[in-house]
Amino acid sequence: MFEINGTLVIFVASFLLYMVLLNEIMLKPVGRVLAKRAERAQGDLATAKESRQTAAALVEKYESELKQIRTQAHQLIAGTIADANKEKSTLMAKVQQEGASKVQAFKADLDAERTKLIDELVVQERELVETITQKVLGEAVSVQLDATKVRKTLEEAC
Repeated sequence: MFEINGTLVIFVASFLLYMVLLNEIMLKPVGRVLAKRAERAQGDLATAKESRQTAAALVEKYESELKQIRTQAHQLIAGTIADANKEKSTLMAKVQQEGASKVQAFKADLDAERTKLIDELVVQERELVETITQKVLGEAVSVQLDATKVRKTLEEAC
């Protein structure tokens, strides 16, 4: 059956020695490498987490700054547009005023020219009436026309 002798003791002792040596030579170094690897992985995860938080904070900061810059840009654009509209209104008022003054000047010139033409027509009408009466009557006749009435009639006709 089963006998206990020196071979069994040597076999058990060599097996235990083999297990101790295997543990010391192979398992402990591999365990240390795995532990270092796990520590490094944990360290890398912690670093990545910190980096992610830092990046998120930077992104939030930049988005906040970008929002402020956009707000300032919109305010600047609105101010510039308001200034441009104000300047446009001022220039338009100036142009309208200049136009109105030119229109008034042209009206004054036209009135002066009209008055001059009416005065010339009064003289021509007097000459025409004298010519017609001379031709109708056959002799030179002096005709007395009221220049103010003639002028008034011509002004009403125009």
